[in-house]
Amino acid sequence: MSDSPSYGDIYERYPDLFSKNCIDCETGWYDIIEQMCSAIQIYIDTDLSDDNLEFEFEYIREKFGVLDIEVYGGDHITDIVIDSCTQLGYSTCEYCGEQPAELYCSSKYKQWSYYKTLCLDHAIELYFYRLYK
Repeated sequence: MSDSPSYGDIYERYPDLFSKNCIDCETGWYDIIEQMCSAIQIYIDTDLSDDNLEFEFEYIREKFGVLDIEVYGGDHITDIVIDSCTQLGYSTCEYCGEQPAELYCSSKYKQWSYYKTLCLDHAIELYFYRLYK
């Protein structure tokens, strides 16, 4: 990952996968998203997929503290890649990309909180609370 990653780099590198700027999350998940795009682009380019495969990201965002990815089209292989990347997001800090990370909430009152997947350092820095199981 570069010193200051930008999702604009991903849009430029994989223009066929995006019709709009649809990535809305912090840059800690940059590597996960970039590797996912790379795998899907290779899959499409090497003709391993159906010739008529339609694929486009609708959005890639943080929702309820976790990485949320929605696409138009795809097949079972792209679904596996996306599911794997979503799972990686559960243990990766959204701000710095460090592992391990876990889900924290912004308030002691969970029903009035918003959630983030954070490493311990960012949870402390941002005043987030650990969720107890």
